[in-house]
Amino acid sequence: MLEIHGLNVAFGRKRILHDVRFQARDGECLAVLGCNGAGKTTLIRALAGLLGHRGDIRLDGRALDRLPPYERSALIGYVAQSLAHGNVRMSVFDLLLLVQNGSAGGRFGHHTLATPPEHLARAEDILQRLALAPLAHACPDELSGGQRQMVALALALVRSPRLLLLDEPTSALDLNNQLHLLEYVRNHTREHRVITLMILHDLNQASRYADKVMLMDQGQVSAMGTPADTLTEAKLRAVYGVECEIIGMSNAQRAIYPLRRIEPGTAFG
Repeated sequence: MLEIHGLNVAFGRKRILHDVRFQARDGECLAVLGCNGAGKTTLIRALAGLLGHRGDIRLDGRALDRLPPYERSALIGYVAQSLAHGNVRMSVFDLLLLVQNGSAGGRFGHHTLATPPEHLARAEDILQRLALAPLAHACPDELSGGQRQMVALALALVRSPRLLLLDEPTSALDLNNQLHLLEYVRNHTREHRVITLMILHDLNQASRYADKVMLMDQGQVSAMGTPADTLTEAKLRAVYGVECEIIGMSNAQRAIYPLRRIEPGTAFG
């Protein structure tokens, strides 16, 4: 279980997160939603250990802040909104080996004895599962933004993290690959009993692929629960300032249609 108690983050005198508290369980995908500036990325970066904060972050009862950096990083797979590895002059396959054993000790098809066979097998497996095998020899700066986003997910997953943190993982993907990524992440989360937090902007994707949804507003948790309980017309109006229509589907899915902005100062009964 991931347990967050009284998490606060400030940049100078400006506080970004205000006493954030929530829990996420094994095998759960938690979608983090909210307007721009609500604190979603700050939350993910704080959980990844990239931002100073006050409060308690515990994974399986262990305080992450008290773990050595190498041990904490082994537990967490983090995919940032901006992909910093785009200019690295290494192949995708070598990068997958590097994050596992700290060296580029092998290449697809002609590896050296320095690379454990299980690392090679894991790299090959994740490339196949994410349909990235044709890109194994390519360098990230030769790839499209969407391909780099899929590679970033592969790099996060290849070390079998306990906690998976995804910051807008579908932002550069076409519709087909958005569904592929979200289906894979959901299935991986359930099969391996990991905990996944993913920032999304598409309410329908959150409703379909997340087990729980957390709405953030001005650095606080506004609502949290199942998609059906959380993504309601009233709550979406309060957080986003948008009127929505929610239609139940025959397969128990719900479709959310934004209708119109609510002008500031408009009163609703």
